Amino acid sequence: MPVYYENHYLTRPDWPVTGGSVAATLTAHGVTVGDGTVFCDVPRVAFTHATDLEAGVPAAGRRAFRGAITLGAGCYVESGVAPAFPSQPVKLSSIKVNDGPPGRIVVGDRVVLQGVAVVAYDLVEIGDDVIFGPMVTVMDSSGHPLRGRGEPGEAARTRSAPVRIGAGAWIGAGATILKGVEIGAGAVVGTQSVVHESVPAGAVVVGNPARVVKRL
Repeated sequence: MPVYYENHYLTRPDWPVTGGSVAATLTAHGVTVGDGTVFCDVPRVAFTHATDLEAGVPAAGRRAFRGAITLGAGCYVESGVAPAFPSQPVKLSSIKVNDGPPGRIVVGDRVVLQGVAVVAYDLVEIGDDVIFGPMVTVMDSSGHPLRGRGEPGEAARTRSAPVRIGAGAWIGAGATILKGVEIGAGAVVGTQSVVHESVPAGAVVVGNPARVVKRL
């Protein structure tokens, strides 16, 4: 049995934004946006309900996702062409599986998001003063089970584990942070690194898979 995906896209570059403001548009759909947060160009924000068809779960609608995404105060959300390196729009996606709760994205204060893609089935929590380079991917789930693709219960068998990024961490361009990872405060993740294990506070990690190379 296939999985049915009901997608709600809150922002797109070719759609008008409420009151001429990205923040107002997001707030109207239940996204919390802190004071002083600045949007450069339009991010892509989506709510997705993944349903096993045999489960007979009704469509959730946007209201089921209210409060799922929080952006703190004083953040900079860069979805344009300002970065010197290759980039993309910021993408924030909350996923709800069957009748479970939607995945939550919680971004602290003064966070710099440049072309970052964040996918939450459970929880992605980003502390204050975190800086992301362009083209970073943060995901708390692979989005599908390893076996039995297309078989009954595929969505229900999809596993997730919270991702937490500590205050003051710096995530280099092109890095990928996978499910269950905790990155300690002040840690540095090198460019193009793939992080599948937790990183101690103040550590510098590089590579695929990422390994600690020094302590700050």
